[in-house]
Amino acid sequence: MFCKLALRNAKRSIKDYIIYLITVTVAFSFIFAFNLLSDAKEILELSSMMENFKLVMYVVNVFIIFVVCFLINYTTKFMFQKRSKEFGTYMLLGIEKKKIARMFTLEILILGFISLLISIGLGYILNILMTYIIMNIFSAPFKVNITFSLTAFLLTFLYFGIIYLIVLFFLRRRISKLKIHDLIYYEKKNERKLRFKEYRGLILAISLFLGIVALDTFDKQFTRVGVEPSFGVIIICLLLIIVSIYGVIYTVGDFFLSVVINNKKIKYRKDNLFVARNFSAKVRSMSFTLGTLTVLITLTLICLNMSGLFKGMFEYQIDTYAPYDVMIASNEEKFGEFIDIIDNDFTIEESYTYNTYKNNNNVVKNVLDSADSGWRDYDQLIKLSDYNKLLAMRGMEQVTLNDDEYILHVNRGYEDFRNNKSLASITLDNGITLKQKLFTSYKFTSSWAIGSGYIVVVPDYVVENLEVVENHLVINTKEETTEKLANALVYAAASDFCEENEYGYTVCYNLSNVTVRGQEIANNNGMMTISLFVCYYVAIIFTTIVGTILAIQTLSDATVYKYRYQVLEKLGVEKREVNKTILKQLALFFFLPIVYPIIISFFSIRSLNKIFKIALVSDTSYLGYFALSLVIFFGIYLIYFIATYFSYKKNIND
Repeated sequence: MFCKLALRNAKRSIKDYIIYLITVTVAFSFIFAFNLLSDAKEILELSSMMENFKLVMYVVNVFIIFVVCFLINYTTKFMFQKRSKEFGTYMLLGIEKKKIARMFTLEILILGFISLLISIGLGYILNILMTYIIMNIFSAPFKVNITFSLTAFLLTFLYFGIIYLIVLFFLRRRISKLKIHDLIYYEKKNERKLRFKEYRGLILAISLFLGIVALDTFDKQFTRVGVEPSFGVIIICLLLIIVSIYGVIYTVGDFFLSVVINNKKIKYRKDNLFVARNFSAKVRSMSFTLGTLTVLITLTLICLNMSGLFKGMFEYQIDTYAPYDVMIASNEEKFGEFIDIIDNDFTIEESYTYNTYKNNNNVVKNVLDSADSGWRDYDQLIKLSDYNKLLAMRGMEQVTLNDDEYILHVNRGYEDFRNNKSLASITLDNGITLKQKLFTSYKFTSSWAIGSGYIVVVPDYVVENLEVVENHLVINTKEETTEKLANALVYAAASDFCEENEYGYTVCYNLSNVTVRGQEIANNNGMMTISLFVCYYVAIIFTTIVGTILAIQTLSDATVYKYRYQVLEKLGVEKREVNKTILKQLALFFFLPIVYPIIISFFSIRSLNKIFKIALVSDTSYLGYFALSLVIFFGIYLIYFIATYFSYKKNIND
């Protein structure tokens, strides 16, 4: 009997909670798809860096479990609330509380298994799409390959079991504490309303003040590259921002209503008062939930912003760290051996050798040292002829110098020193004084001056009496270089920068002496893939959770508000105007949790840009990433809003 009743109720619940089922299905689809990806051999073999992909996915999935658990627990509680009168009636008829709990538990499990089964098929589709994206990032051939992964299946079912064990534990615990009276009136129970209502303006002001202080303090932690922020201060700032969010959401409903009521021009204009009262009542009744959703939206936007910064950084770093196919700093006597290794599997199109020179006077480093100018304790110089050849190999215009001039080529982290008077002229070890002709950061590469963030370009005659720092070999090949070539070159060059310590272990001090573009691309693609997929994974899950909870809360009120809208129609308000009022009310409710997170995420990415900008194309690149994050977020969020609007309107009009 109870099984039949549970099946009937589950079937009925599918119609009422279709948005919930869709979201749970999407969540488990992504979990299953990422489990498939992390177990795919063709993905893990793309790069040595991709070996970390599996571990990262496992860690992220643990976090996602708690988030999805929150969603299912919240929705289960909501479903129970809507059917509390029914359960109270069962108890009045003499049915034991344990049997009621068992029946409702079975219903939840049936709905969960339906979502899980659908998610398996959808997960395979998502896995194919994600595999295509990853293969495209690595420029690797792609083919559709659907394979059975026992690990992916077992992990997905394990996550499902853990989530529902937690959810059902709290559900049965909740039911066991309720009595008939509680069940009959449970549906009318709301979240705790804000106390000290008369102080709502003060609480709102304090909350906003805390948010401003937190964002300003957070911004001051990021000054420039080389200055590490205080982790403790950052944690405090994040906690203050969370407190600020809850404070704002708790009070903004009443504040909005008071603004409308106290302004007669707004109050009596069309349906403003009607919308304001409905909006205020809804916000007061679920302020804690809205605060939590606002925190999730903030995390979503920050994740999307970070994904943009990471993507821009990884793409820019390729040309910064590996502008040539092969770069080696070693003993020039071994250059022939390196060339032979490269020539075995690759066609050398162009090669060039040059030296960098030491200036112990440290005139440039002493100025740049405040910005962490590298581990070298001296300035590195390069001859103008060598510099021009390196520029030519990159397709850049060559430059000229008079005998008393020099060029300071730096990475983007030293732009603040562009007009520094101490660098207007420099005196070298050999007594030669040069004046600055050009200060540039355009396409600087760290391979020109390993261990320094800058290189001093001088006329050829200047270096005649200076000590050679390193011999460099630069090669461009016809074919794309690989990680395998990099490993072979590192092994051949190991004797130059590796030695055996007192315990018998081989220690290598500077692996940057060998840089292979193919390896850098593979590593960067691996890191970019991991960071992008993690950020987008979290963002999509969070957005669907927020959209689902708002949609369920809104649709559940359709029966309550139906009478109010019918009264409007009886008062002569046209159907079209009623629909506009519905749209306005839903827009306020849906977009209230978005405004503050947009402000927080903008100032957060603006602060982080102080660190990331040296590895981005320009100082304002973050604005494009911020705009893209909003487009992605709203692309998902608006789907929930539009679906909710039409469903809500249908429920009101039927």
